[in-house]
Amino acid sequence: MYKHISNTGKTLLKPTAFSLIELLIVIMIIAVLSAIAYPSYEKYVLKAHRSDAKSSLMKLAVAQEKFYNQNLSYSDDLVSADGLNNLSSITTNGFYQLTVTIKTYGVDGEDSFSFNATAINGQTNDNECAQLTINNLNQRQGYTDKGVLNNRCWL
Repeated sequence: MYKHISNTGKTLLKPTAFSLIELLIVIMIIAVLSAIAYPSYEKYVLKAHRSDAKSSLMKLAVAQEKFYNQNLSYSDDLVSADGLNNLSSITTNGFYQLTVTIKTYGVDGEDSFSFNATAINGQTNDNECAQLTINNLNQRQGYTDKGVLNNRCWL
């Protein structure tokens, strides 16, 4: 839409608003940029949530070694005061379910533990690192949602 302005006998046309075509072009540009940016953002958020599992697993591994030093055995109890005294079997931000596996050997053998964090809630969309583990040797592994080893999960 244009407005007619008369200035010393000359008629000037001055635009007063955006045309429909201009608005549609801007909306289309925003839609294309959003379609490209949103999947990258979502992937970044899922990767950032892995820190919830990593910190919980490392904290539990330290608590387990402390328990072993005091009791000469590993605990399979994550939450009670007699066990590892963790607040919950779910990570702090609620993205992973925590479990522990204990292997006890005879007097001459070595006992071992393995903590496992399995994605729950919105984190189940993280197909690349659906499960993270840590054991008594501080070996850290990650697995895809299909159970395939993925060495990039702890990076």
